[in-house]
Parts: sequence; C-alpha cells; structure tokens
Amino acid sequence: MARRIVLDVIRDAAGSGVAGPESAKPVAFAAAGGLLLLAVAARSSNPETPVPATPESSSAPTSTAHNVPKVSNPFDAAKYEQNPYALLSDAQATEVIKAVRHRQDQGLVAPLCTWYDDRDNSVGLGLLPGQGGLAGAYTNADSESGYFEAVPDVNGYPAVSAGTTDARKRGGCQIAVGSKDDETFTASVLLDKSFPGYNDPCALAAKTAAAAVTTLKAGA
Repeated sequence: MARRIVLDVIRDAAGSGVAGPESAKPVAFAAAGGLLLLAVAARSSNPETPVPATPESSSAPTSTAHNVPKVSNPFDAAKYEQNPYALLSDAQATEVIKAVRHRQDQGLVAPLCTWYDDRDNSVGLGLLPGQGGLAGAYTNADSESGYFEAVPDVNGYPAVSAGTTDARKRGGCQIAVGSKDDETFTASVLLDKSFPGYNDPCALAAKTAAAAVTTLKAGA
C-alpha cells in the first residue's frame, strides 16, 4: 500500500491513498502559517513526515526566534512552477536516485514531480509560489507538535525542515528551500529499508535540493 508523507496540520483534508506504486500520488497540503510542503507517496507500510540536512555552512538562524533568513540571490523560477520535471535533468535524476521513471501530478498550488528508482524509492520536487516563502515555516517554529529545524544552506540558499510527524529514522525526509523571500521549493525523499541511504534520508534530500538549485541557477 502506498504511503504518504504529510507535512501539514490538516492531514485529514486529503483523500485516501491508492494501492500500488504506479498509482501513488504526491499531494500538497496547507500548513499553519501559509507554508505548503510536498507530500511524496511511495511504497512502505509506515506513515511519516520528513526533514533535511545539507553539508554547507548555514546563514539560517539556529533558534526558533522567527528571524527568517533572507534570500540574497533570488531565482526567477516562474518557468519551473508548472513544469517541476525540468528541475532535474535526466543525468541529475540518474545521479540522485538512479531514476527509471517519473510522474508529475497536480498539487494544490502547483504541479509536483516525483522520480523513482527500480525499487520505487523516490525523490520529489515542486515550487510553492505565493505562499509566503520560508516565513510560513518559521511561524510554526514554536509549535509543540511535529518538528521544526533550520538547517544548513543549500548552495547558499536558506532551508528548513518541518513537519507534523518526524520520519527521519524511517527513510523519510523533506526540506523547504527559499528560492525567493516569498517562494520556496521542496525536496522530499521516501526510501525503503533496502536503500543504502535509508538511515540518512536527509542527505539524499539535500543532494536533490542542491541539484535543483544548480538547474535554477542555470535557468535564471
């Protein structure tokens, strides 16, 4: 049965999952504070919600003081909003997850694209225009439910992990990266226990986000 990673406080607003990897469908949900995060569907029996980590130094605040980091070099990412598949080239998708297929689905805000390997491990990307950028995530920083963490910058762009369920120890991870002060994109990962990076899914989420930044920079 496909499982969905839900990163918002209105999980019940979505429809039920559909069995089988081909029918697993990413969905976007609205979270408190206006930030929308991707929900990536893939094969697994454990419901979960993700997080991230990147190897670079961070300009993001380390506390939950709502000191939202600014995006110093914003992207004009409009051409990718309706075509997130273009955020990863075929070569990048192969490098990131050895992708053998992908699917694009309509989220509540903009389309979402998910790439799968031959065992249905997945990475997903999508842009979230007009949702308040990272400020929406920071409004949830002091919530007693779920989790929030400012993480190292992704190739110089501020990023956070946040969600209502922490699935970092179960192969799930998701980060939101500020592409502009009022826009983010999300990189989500859902891995099976057999995947070599299962115990550190945030590393793959960071790698996916970094590849998308490379694409966005080249297309700016």
